[in-house]
Amino acid sequence: MALRVLGWICRLALGGLFLVAGYTKVQNPFLFEMAVDAYQLLPPWAVVTTARTLPWLELALGVLLIVGWKLRYFATAAALLLGFFVITMAITYSRGVEANCGCFGFGEPISPKTLARDTLLLAFAVFLAAHSWTERRRARVAGV
Repeated sequence: MALRVLGWICRLALGGLFLVAGYTKVQNPFLFEMAVDAYQLLPPWAVVTTARTLPWLELALGVLLIVGWKLRYFATAAALLLGFFVITMAITYSRGVEANCGCFGFGEPISPKTLARDTLLLAFAVFLAAHSWTERRRARVAGV
């Protein structure tokens, strides 16, 4: 029962965070494009493509997590996306590049604090994905 409640909390929290993150980026697309470019990891065409598609992906993922439709797939997608974010931020930080995180707004530089926060969010997403897959397996074994 406690794991089910924790799953709900993770699902709603992650869904809400993805909605806030996506909405912030949609409201300021040029600032987000500059934040993506500051990571110095992508060619110009990929910066533009990422800046135009990622916010909408985050909004969709947020809605799908909150609704809970096909949760095991979308929780796994959230974990993979957050894992990608953490790796990208860690690479940028370790190279000494002074870039803004761009996670939930602008003006927040990549730091150990942002890396720790996003790693914690990744842990929540991994828990949610693992929990949703095991719940599905339990339901199938029980014949539900």
